[in-house]
Amino acid sequence: MGAVVQQGFEKGQAPSLRRRRARGVAVAMLAAALATAGLALGAAAQAQERPAAKAGGTLIVGQYQEPTVYDPNRQYSWETYRVDKHIYESLIAEDLGRPAKDGAPPLVPALAERWEVSPDARTFTFTLRRGVAFHDGTAFDAEAVRFNVRRYTDPGFEFYDARAAATMKPVYGKLEAVKVIDAHTVQYVFKEPFIDFPRLLPQGNYVSGIFSPAALKKYGQDGLALHPTGTGPYKFVERVHGEKTVLSRNDNWWGGKAPLDRIIFRPIPDEATRLSALRSGEIDILTRVPPDAADALEKAGYTVHDSTTAGQLFLSWNFRNEFVKHRAVREAIAAAIDRDGLAKTIFRGRALASRNILNLGSTAYDPAQQDVAYSPERARALLKEAGFKDGEVRFTIITDVANQPAVEWIQRDLGKVGIRVDVVSQEWLTYTSKLANLSPETGLFTMEWGFVTPYWLKLAYDAYVVTRGGGEKVVDPELGPAIARAAAQTDEPQAIAAWKAANAVAQRDVAFLPLVTFRNHFASAPNVQGFNVPAQNFYDLTRVWLKP
Repeated sequence: MGAVVQQGFEKGQAPSLRRRRARGVAVAMLAAALATAGLALGAAAQAQERPAAKAGGTLIVGQYQEPTVYDPNRQYSWETYRVDKHIYESLIAEDLGRPAKDGAPPLVPALAERWEVSPDARTFTFTLRRGVAFHDGTAFDAEAVRFNVRRYTDPGFEFYDARAAATMKPVYGKLEAVKVIDAHTVQYVFKEPFIDFPRLLPQGNYVSGIFSPAALKKYGQDGLALHPTGTGPYKFVERVHGEKTVLSRNDNWWGGKAPLDRIIFRPIPDEATRLSALRSGEIDILTRVPPDAADALEKAGYTVHDSTTAGQLFLSWNFRNEFVKHRAVREAIAAAIDRDGLAKTIFRGRALASRNILNLGSTAYDPAQQDVAYSPERARALLKEAGFKDGEVRFTIITDVANQPAVEWIQRDLGKVGIRVDVVSQEWLTYTSKLANLSPETGLFTMEWGFVTPYWLKLAYDAYVVTRGGGEKVVDPELGPAIARAAAQTDEPQAIAAWKAANAVAQRDVAFLPLVTFRNHFASAPNVQGFNVPAQNFYDLTRVWLKP
């Protein structure tokens, strides 16, 4: 339930500030009390669902990518966050027990028992949970929170980290102050309204997971990732790059003991090998189900989980490329790609064609908002009108290995309209390391994610337009201001309307190129119980147990 503001976040946004003011302080106190009681009741009910006979054992998860680093402020990629969210916790969490069909997971208390938002949506006050300890035994309190935030916001801080600051800037770039009110109360003050801040706290990019200040002091900025120390339900044991990451249960977790003794995450980039590992019993959960194997897995008794609203695969432009700078070329490329065919063929119907960067599951998603329709004829006409001869437009698309088949499909489609494409495919960590300095020959690159909050549009604009060859000077100049207006709203309905208006500008100018939304991203063995895939890009393994 959470603080009074939490109920308004059920669908991914802040509540109506007018409704909140009308409720007043008495309602806030009641909601806070109910939140604390509700969390305790929830923990008790969860314990009843996990009898001792079901407890214990080791769960093995087969990942399709090698994780990056287990530093909450430096990490990126969902496969990394699926590990370190069980080590580090944020002030607010999401109820990841809700199935994907229920929409955005509600916000729930985590390291903060309750929170309040000022009427202007600039000040956020968190009442912290008492009696919580980090894995190293040191105490979690308001000073620990401030230490974490100063690491990536205060250049004058002894433990300031420029690398973490660059990663966290999209969320904390407009932070004015972080204040310790008392030992168990901390306050964030932003320079501008930021109703999406609570929803961004438990997300898997720009991670606000709280680490132990003592661990950072002991191991250093680079050493924290090698000795990740949080407050979460599992403790870090070891990592062998390319082989495994091992976590063990934190028996002193404030939320109670999770059923599993250990969780092992095994990166297995090769699709066939990962599938074989599931069938042979080497792994219990498989990430990124091979589309052509899904039917057979279901027939064999495995569960292929619905994850339709979790995120999407999209192409992003390199606006430094000489052809991408032309709007007509961007529209021609979008018109030339048969996204429905891609979903039905490469993904064997286990994906849905996407024509909206605001992904399914976003509170501002509108099925009526669609970008360029498939039309090879229109693509050819656009290129001709722009003065390009057949075969003259040529560029490279770079991708990670997992998405190579999709990019080769796109290469074929673009070839049909006279656009020549070279494909470069690399292992995930190598691929992502190249994205910061794209060569002018690169026209497009693949990414795969999304958020349940429409603030995702601003994050995508900043990350994939502004920083990719100065795209804000190439696309419609109204796009940036339209996004800024949406981000500054303090009322949820008005914010959603503003996000839709900004998205319409982005679609009109083909600022993004979404491809497909995955329908089935995870599969689990018959002995895995309690595994749920919410409308998110990650999951909660504290609910999982193994049937003997």
